[in-house]
Parts: sequence; C-alpha cells; structure tokens
Amino acid sequence: MKVKRYEALTLQEALLNVKRELGSDAVILQTRKFNKGGIFGFMGKNMVEVLAATDVNTPGSVSERVGVRVDEENPAGRNNQKEAMLNLKDEIQEIKSALRTIISHERAADVVKPFPETFGDVYLKLIENDVDAPIAQDIIRAIDETLSEGEKREKRAVEEAMGKQLKRLVKISGEIDSKGSAQKIVAFVGPTGVGKTTTIAKLATHFTLSKRRKVGLITIDTYRIAAVEQLKVYADILDVPMRVVYNSDDMKRSADIFSDKDVVLIDTAGRSHRNQPKIQELKEILSVCYPLDIHLVINVSTRLKELADIAERFRTLSFNHFLFTKLDEAETYGNIVNLISKFNTGVSYITYGQSVPDEIQAATAERIAPLILGAPLQQALLS
Repeated sequence: MKVKRYEALTLQEALLNVKRELGSDAVILQTRKFNKGGIFGFMGKNMVEVLAATDVNTPGSVSERVGVRVDEENPAGRNNQKEAMLNLKDEIQEIKSALRTIISHERAADVVKPFPETFGDVYLKLIENDVDAPIAQDIIRAIDETLSEGEKREKRAVEEAMGKQLKRLVKISGEIDSKGSAQKIVAFVGPTGVGKTTTIAKLATHFTLSKRRKVGLITIDTYRIAAVEQLKVYADILDVPMRVVYNSDDMKRSADIFSDKDVVLIDTAGRSHRNQPKIQELKEILSVCYPLDIHLVINVSTRLKELADIAERFRTLSFNHFLFTKLDEAETYGNIVNLISKFNTGVSYITYGQSVPDEIQAATAERIAPLILGAPLQQALLS
C-alpha cells in the first residue's frame, strides 16, 4: 500500500493533488482541518490535511492493514481474511460517504486570509493580561475590520485601534448620582472580605464632606460585630446617623426615618455565593427599599471562573453595577472586561487600597483600558 499525506488550503485543492499523483483510484483514508502557524493556534492559516492511499485492495495490503496471516491450508484463516476484507471495504465506503458530505459543504469561505504579523503582539498582550481568548479574538477581528491594509502593518496604528476597541467594551454604569431631589438608596453586596464596609466609608466621606449631601448609613452586617463597630466609628467621625437592621421590618422603618437624606448607603453581610438561602434572605430584606441601586463588590484578583460563579449566584439580587476592589493587589486586570462582557453590566467604582477616604475613583473606560493592556496602576489612574 502506498500512503501519502497532502496539505492544502481547501479540500478541493487537496483532492486534486491526490488525483494528480495517485490517480483516480486512490482511496481517502482520513481528512482533517487544522491551523498552521499563528499564535496559540490563532491567526494562522486554516488548512486541510488528506491522508490518501493506493493499492488497498491487493491481498498483501489487506493482510498488512488488518494484521491477518494468510494460510492457504487453513480455512479459518481464509475466512478471517475474507471478513477482514469486508470490514475494510465497509470502512472505505464510510470514508467515501463522509468525504462526499464534506465536499458538499465546502465553501469558498474556508480559505481564510491570515492576520498580519503586527496583530500578534497585541493579541499576546491581551492574553498575557488574562483577557479571555474569545474576547481577545473578537477584538482582533474588529481591528482587522476597521483598519486599512496599510494601517494593519503599522504597529502604532494597531495598538491605537486595540485601545479604542477595549474602551468600547469597557461598559461604565456611572457613579452614584446625588444631584436633584430624588433620594438615592444604594446597597453593596458581595462575598466576605472584598471591602464593602471600607468602600462605604469612603463614599460616605465623599458625599458628606466633598458633595455636602445629607447621608444615612444602614448596616445589615449583624454577623460581624467588628463590621458594625467599624461603620459606627466612621458614622461618628462624619456625624451622620447609622441604623442596624435585622429584618425587613427594621429596614422599612429605617428607610422611613432616613426619608430626608440625599443618599442612603446600605452595608450587607458578606455572603458565600454558594449559600443561596442567605442570599434570598438578603433579597427579602432589601425588597422593601426598591427601587434601589445594587453594587456587586468583588475582588478583581479573583479567578475568572469563581468571579463568574459569584456574579451568577448574586444575580438573584438584580445588581446593576460592578464595583471592583483591591486593584493594588492584582497583577492583571483582564477579568474586568471578561466579567463586563459575560454579564453585560457596567462598572461604577474601582478601589485600590484601605485608606479612607482616598484610593477610590469613579470608573472610566480611559482608566480601565490601559490597566487591561498592562499599564502600571498609578499611571492608569491619572487618565
């Protein structure tokens, strides 16, 4: 048996090469598509590989193919050989049938023009900063569609286009708007230890001292005495009222008492995202305050799989903002755009330290996009 492997851009081209070299009687043993070149299997050429053979029907070839020893004096051997040949013919027929199906679905679109080499560096930069591969690929395709052929060969033009695409993907939900006569009631939810209480202290200071707004504080975090005491210290320093809530009735009374406040900030106990009964309990307590803004507070350095699980399980609370904390402890920031894309939810604030009232900023695409591309934190915060 003569076996040869062929590579081509399309199946039709590969079959022509088979026919040209092995003749019309050649049998196709295997076909597959693969990506040749590129980076991590991306941005290379889509290729087709065909494994073809001739002389597959000769007795010697069949014996080698199926591993049967031919013994003219042994009827059982002849029967085994006959059965093996029938099996081989069936297999070849199946391959030919599959091949006809493949050919019928072949389209000119299977010939994919490879991306320019200048795209390789920017793609790697996204991947190295933990941007999910499908999102990184979408960004590369968008760049390819927006730039001219000449611009695609210019590194600076490609990098600028990537920055624009990232800014487009970084959805911003906006900071808390305390202007106007409408009262803003804002709850902060999320797992334990992500910095909800410290974030509320920063925002309370900002609205009280910088914006001159009347602020009320509510805590449902009765599971940790230290959390209640911590918030009470800030309330005393700022001279703002604070109430501790245990159930929905307490929440209703507290909301009524704070009806004259411009901004009411609600601290909640850290909940394990796997403890759905506790999350449901929190939902019932907060329900008496609807409509209200709910910020899901999460540590940006958490692994994407866990972040997605957290957001999915807290979705029952109908949160409408992401608030990312502890940026100073993170090495990469790709998870910001990963989570935005997955849940179609914008970012309100980013925090990057424990200092009150500092180290918090309203999120903007101009600040977040450079972080995702690997810019130093302090440099990005100046944007």
